[in-house]
Amino acid sequence: MKGLIGLAFGAPLPITPVMASALDGIRPDLIACFTTGVASRCARALDLTEQLQRRAASRERFPCQTHLLGLQADVVMAQLSEGRGQQALESLEASDRICQGL
Repeated sequence: MKGLIGLAFGAPLPITPVMASALDGIRPDLIACFTTGVASRCARALDLTEQLQRRAASRERFPCQTHLLGLQADVVMAQLSEGRGQQALESLEASDRICQGL
């Protein structure tokens, strides 16, 4: 498959597979929770983040687990109307990097 696209133009182009982020499935709920504080989105984000942090723990991905616990704290703060705004979104991006491949 590598280079098939480039053959039409005379030169092979490397095709790099894109790896899905571990947080792709919960990102919309986290962002909605952090930006709007909608209770149902925060509850779902908390539940999904809990599942993911347990997976990180079982795989001994402790830095990832720690970041996910931080995200859970951000969700709880949003539920209490004490959200951290931009800091919570930055925490989400950091967790995404640390948890790559989970």
